[in-house]
Amino acid sequence: MDNSFIKKAIYLLVGILVTSILFFAGISLTYDSFFKQNVIEACESTSKRWTASIDRRLDAEYEHLYDVCSYLFRKVETWEGSPEMDFSARKELQDYMESKVLISEDITALFVLDSESDLYLYFTSPTLNQTSVYNLKLFLKPFCTDHYSSLSSHSWEAIEILEEGFYYKTIKFGKYYVGAVSSCSNYRMDETVVSADEEFCFYLFSNDHLYYCQGDRELIDAFDEGRQNSYYQDGKTVSAIPLVYADASCVYIFSVTDVRIPWEMASAFMIFDSALCVILVVLLTSMLNRKVRNPIRKLVEANSILSKGNYEYHLDLNEAGSSEFEELFSSFNRMSDQIGNLTIESYDLKIKREHNRLKMLRAQMKPHTFLNAISTISNMTYTGRAEDIRKYIAAFASFTRYMLNTAGDWTTVREEISHIDNYVKMQQIRFPESIEISYEVSPEVRNSRIPYLVLFSLVENSFKHAMTLVKTMYVTITGERYEEEGFSGIRLTEEDNGPGFTNTALNELAEAVTGDPYAKEHLGLTNVRYSLNLIYGRDDLLRLSNNPEGGARIELLIPDEEADNETSGM
Repeated sequence: MDNSFIKKAIYLLVGILVTSILFFAGISLTYDSFFKQNVIEACESTSKRWTASIDRRLDAEYEHLYDVCSYLFRKVETWEGSPEMDFSARKELQDYMESKVLISEDITALFVLDSESDLYLYFTSPTLNQTSVYNLKLFLKPFCTDHYSSLSSHSWEAIEILEEGFYYKTIKFGKYYVGAVSSCSNYRMDETVVSADEEFCFYLFSNDHLYYCQGDRELIDAFDEGRQNSYYQDGKTVSAIPLVYADASCVYIFSVTDVRIPWEMASAFMIFDSALCVILVVLLTSMLNRKVRNPIRKLVEANSILSKGNYEYHLDLNEAGSSEFEELFSSFNRMSDQIGNLTIESYDLKIKREHNRLKMLRAQMKPHTFLNAISTISNMTYTGRAEDIRKYIAAFASFTRYMLNTAGDWTTVREEISHIDNYVKMQQIRFPESIEISYEVSPEVRNSRIPYLVLFSLVENSFKHAMTLVKTMYVTITGERYEEEGFSGIRLTEEDNGPGFTNTALNELAEAVTGDPYAKEHLGLTNVRYSLNLIYGRDDLLRLSNNPEGGARIELLIPDEEADNETSGM
């Protein structure tokens, strides 16, 4: 009788009653913690939305700054010791800077400083008064020569100018300093996210310094720099989220009023619930003994028989006792009939997952050039380059047609090279005399079949990490038949004259997976390596190194045959 279902049902009844008493006795204490957790999550969600908005807008401003650098590179010689910019080029650059400030909602000031002359082009937002314009101009000229970053860096610096906070960024571009500032007050949090009668405070904080505050400044005292996560303390909720593109954190604080359930209501509900539990458990015990205990015993016996390998055993539906157990008995009989197919179905599911993973990797390997292309065409209209625009659109149309070809999983080396040529033409029009590419690929290799976009991803990686606007980038693609122990197929090699891979990058990329820092920085290479592993069942087909004379070298090995598994050909 120790294992009797009836005895356990009695234990269940006692347990329900005791649990109900304990639950309602502590409800006034536990509700407070739930309430705090909810307001913390709401505070953190609001802070994250504000932070994400700032990061998105700072990244958009970086693109404007990058466009000014590109425009400067096309118009004048930028290296140190080059001739001073003439009046015509100054006027065109000033007009271009003015257009960038006017179309941007956030840029407060944009400037270009020649470190070898007195050239200082400066344009500010029309909303600034004359005093602010003069003070900004006076401050930025000496400040930018000591505070600058490279063209590839997207990060901004939080600074204070005459007791007002700004996001600041300057790029050292040859002998020129190209910079921008944006007032922190441009990034006010939308007041519709908080209640009209709620006390709140948004502020920008960095290195023990407050750069901007919106709301009640007295709430700032609730922020504890030593606490990393969002928290609730003394009726105030605090959330601090660091910015991705700036060396600062966005802090959101708001004051709330605790809500507690009256104890009298909890006591009355506890009594009612206890009485209802007694009635329901008595009825449930009687019914379960008749409708559940016996069918469960038969199911246990049947499962024991099935576990011994007797897949032909079936339960009698007339002994189910209820429609629910009749359905369960039927399911058991069907499982017994179909158990031989479960292994195949499980294997098919694994194949589908690998197929979906490969499709996702192909989608990630497609470059983010569409918006850049539109921006490039827009920029060329400022200079009246009608012929370049026509050539660029023609190359862009061929490039897009190839990228949108999602029907095929495979292509040939010849088609991939043609696609790369279209991409290079677009970049050569955008950055004249900055790119040279050559091919040494035999006709036999050109007709070889390769996975879609893998060769292009290598070239795109060089453009991302090796290209500068100061010197010409040279890219060489070679292709040949190649054999070594355990391999027979073709070898495609892509080389550039950039800075090459660092030792840390080579080590990290050898084991990188999506989500790692180096996997995000070299996402194309990570996806190529994973795709080759899925298709060919090998992880040694992508080899990264540096040339002795400098520059990156990437070898792509394509075997003559795919791996002998179900994921081949996806």
